[in-house]
Amino acid sequence: MDYREPPRITTADARLDGGFVADDSPRRPRRFDFVRPERHLDLPRVLLAALAGMLALGFCGYLMWRGARSAVEWLHVQPDYELRFTELTLAEPPPEWFRGGREAFLKRVRENAQEDEVLRVLDLAKGQADPEKSRIHRAFRLFPFVEDVTKVEYPPRGIVVHLVYKQPVAIIPFRGDEPVILDRNAHVLPNEDIDLEKLPPPIQLLGARTILMPSPGLQPGLPWRPPSSVPDGAQIERCVKQAANLAAFFLEPERAELAASTPALKIIGITVTEAIPTPDVSEPRGFFLVNAEKAFILWGPAPGEEAPGALSASEKWAILAKWAKITPRPVLPGRDYWAFSRTDLEGVRTRPQTGPQGTGGNPG
Repeated sequence: MDYREPPRITTADARLDGGFVADDSPRRPRRFDFVRPERHLDLPRVLLAALAGMLALGFCGYLMWRGARSAVEWLHVQPDYELRFTELTLAEPPPEWFRGGREAFLKRVRENAQEDEVLRVLDLAKGQADPEKSRIHRAFRLFPFVEDVTKVEYPPRGIVVHLVYKQPVAIIPFRGDEPVILDRNAHVLPNEDIDLEKLPPPIQLLGARTILMPSPGLQPGLPWRPPSSVPDGAQIERCVKQAANLAAFFLEPERAELAASTPALKIIGITVTEAIPTPDVSEPRGFFLVNAEKAFILWGPAPGEEAPGALSASEKWAILAKWAKITPRPVLPGRDYWAFSRTDLEGVRTRPQTGPQGTGGNPG
């Protein structure tokens, strides 16, 4: 009987080597295996591709920005967002004495500031961050009748302006010429816009024409000043400003209401001459008042200009109000005048005479 060794079974990947399978023998590459060679990074191409991507992204962003800007510009010029200057809302209407009312007031503001007749509301609203520099704020501040612009509001499709108006308180009359009308700070106000029939009578500032005549060509809205050729012009300008301030004191609502029913308290004139320092008089007596009864009253310095320890303007008014209630009141002859003591008004004679009233100079 023949003995045969059974055949050894091997895998396709193994080979016979001395009767055993060599598992660690190198593998024969398969027919369909792909060989991938090593590749190095091409840096210039990467940079070029990144640059191209950035340029494309930037261009798309620019197109989006231009589109958004064009849309905003288109929106700004739409009729729904445009407003005529005369359609602005004034929170405080112009005074009754201003000729033409609100529409005429707004027209004069626009012409004075040389503003556009039609406003783009969305463009103007950009000035909300700095109201002092906004076009609306500037236009109204330039107008001679506006003392202050307290607020500018931009509600949807509109503009609301809050104003403080200048009030005419003093008038300098000139025979044969137009008068000069002043506010409490002695700013000149345009005569043509004031209806004197609707205005409570301003207090006249009295004095020599050569003293009170303003500088030629003085623009409305600017402070009164004398011609440069007038001696002591700075002193005169200061006194006129103080006189206008004194006139405003008498025309404050509470005092004006009381004076309307009491002629002795109704001040119709302030004489400026005696308040101006001169080489001969270093300490002038101050302002003289003329009331509706034609009485002369030595008031003295303007409010806030009193010497330490002297009567204040409010204290003098209280004495004047008490004096006005005296009936019958003595009537001083000629140019005699009344002067304040600590508690009362005393008569002063302009001509020497014997008696307790003393002497004084002729007012005015």
